Amino acid sequence: MHSTARKSRPRAAVVRLLLLVVALIGSPPCAAFATQVAPGQDAWFGLSLPPGLQPHASPAIIGDRGPVPAMVPAGEEGHRELEGARIQHDLETIVGFSRASRELHEIGGGQLWGRITGFPSGAATVTWAAEQFRAAGIAEVALQSFDQAVDESFWLPLRWEVRLIANPVFGARSQDVVFETAMPLSPSEIPGGSLTAPLVFVGTASPAELVHIDVAGKVAIQHVRPQAHTVFERSPTVARAQDLMSRGAVAVLTVIDQPGNGRARDFSNCGGPCFNLGGRDGLFLERVMDAAADAGTLDQLSVRLSLETERRSGLSAVNGVAVIRGSDSQEAIVLNAHADGWFDAAGDNADGLSVLLALARHFAKPENRPERTLVFVASAGHHSPGMNGPRSFVAMNPELVASSVLVFNIEHVAQRNLSRARSLFDDGYREYIADSGEAPIVAGITNRSPFLEDLIRRGVERYGINFVSGASTMASGEGGGYRSLGVPIVTAMQAPPLYHTSGEVLETISTPGLERMARFLAFFVREVDAAPLREIDP
Repeated sequence: MHSTARKSRPRAAVVRLLLLVVALIGSPPCAAFATQVAPGQDAWFGLSLPPGLQPHASPAIIGDRGPVPAMVPAGEEGHRELEGARIQHDLETIVGFSRASRELHEIGGGQLWGRITGFPSGAATVTWAAEQFRAAGIAEVALQSFDQAVDESFWLPLRWEVRLIANPVFGARSQDVVFETAMPLSPSEIPGGSLTAPLVFVGTASPAELVHIDVAGKVAIQHVRPQAHTVFERSPTVARAQDLMSRGAVAVLTVIDQPGNGRARDFSNCGGPCFNLGGRDGLFLERVMDAAADAGTLDQLSVRLSLETERRSGLSAVNGVAVIRGSDSQEAIVLNAHADGWFDAAGDNADGLSVLLALARHFAKPENRPERTLVFVASAGHHSPGMNGPRSFVAMNPELVASSVLVFNIEHVAQRNLSRARSLFDDGYREYIADSGEAPIVAGITNRSPFLEDLIRRGVERYGINFVSGASTMASGEGGGYRSLGVPIVTAMQAPPLYHTSGEVLETISTPGLERMARFLAFFVREVDAAPLREIDP
């Protein structure tokens, strides 16, 4: 296993961030937001103002009824390292790296934060994970550094604002409204740093709607209602934004109908300046436009957009790799969980990384030593251009990957399931509430092996994992970085609505769900370890 030192590693920044994480662990999240009421019924047509952004607070209702307890089959009671409370402790530490990123204003003014590959937050998270591998008693642990591809750059928004401009015609006491959930999308740029333009609502921006709407010289507002997470909306949403820009729009605001009022970092390459807006910010804006249309003042409604960005190149990243050598085999099973994520990123992918660490502790025990070699990769991930953790791992470890027979990608696996509740706010917004289970999990198996498919079925029966009922060959996310190996790739991945949003916080993760997944994966690995190669890859 090859190990290198980072060429220009910001060591002091990593240490500083580690210390701040220790201080932040256990700090309570911000209180849930409350609806603000306009200071007088003559402001903004008497509509209630949207709540501000509340970092680290759940955007959904998390009631007193917890998730269904984990199922512990007979004979597994002694595996304390797989218990939910133990894994939850690691989850909180990992999310602490994200919170420290915000406290330190790692990017610009702190409007964007996370565990970011190429920055101290990403390196500190992986460094800590490697320390956990060593503490588990694994002797073969390395931090493997790699550089950003020379032809890539990382677009980053530093500071921004979306401001609805007040006018007495909207109510004598109206004041400008800054939409705190606004999120600029890559690679947006505004010449001169700001623009002011009138607004036009285009609904879903379908051709049938746009034939009646002139968007030239205006900021177009489109509405998206994701059925799960926004990855499924990327193609149509981006294509519509590009069409709006080609029709002369000067910018596009995409209202994402999601839980609460949060930032969503998804969609890109819109063809011009593009911002997302959270659900309740978007609801307020749409209702203002309706009221202004009724009052005959819609043509006086305008918005000011400002944006400061930069591009980073020459960055470095690091993977954490731990190897438990098998007792009687030259073959290897690779287990991967990416460490990076946007905002608090409790579900993408702090839950997956915390489960990976639990598995490492489990198999590091002498009594659980496998026959095949196990390779644990806390990867730098795939969120930063030119710094793909799995591809770099493959390139830097030719002997390990040549012996691999299967890769398992653990990627967002324990987020609670959310559903729409009744309207709980005076602005009419229908809030989301958590139920007693985890969000559905897709089990992707690239080679459709009957043996592997049967293990997924047994995982439902034995541990209560909420796998979807249909088979899949999906290997998206981190799995894509291992396709060059030509071995089966198994991926466990949820598709909840909080993906890539500021609402993906600790409270939205199911502690029993962490245990369910850890126990299932330990079972899966044991079964694969004992199986002949012809069953794993027929």
